[in-house]
Amino acid sequence: MEADKLQRGQFTFYASYLSAVEELPKCRRYEALLGILRYGLYGEEPGLQGAAACVFRAVRPHLAAGRAKAAYRLRKNAEADEAPPAVHPAVQM
Repeated sequence: MEADKLQRGQFTFYASYLSAVEELPKCRRYEALLGILRYGLYGEEPGLQGAAACVFRAVRPHLAAGRAKAAYRLRKNAEADEAPPAVHPAVQM
């Protein structure tokens, strides 16, 4: 599964994200937080502008890396489910 199409039920939200958002004017915090949350969970690119966009651009590489790791784990788990069970060489006849 591609990371940009992945819908997740969770992601890691670091304290540094909150610190960056708290530097914004109060009227911009909600849109920045919602942008981070929607990208982290659904991969939706927010249409942010100004300072909120700056905060998102700083956080986005970490969110994208987390999405890529989650997609990789899903792909590997799916491959493992499709693979035939491994037989230990000592058990083969």
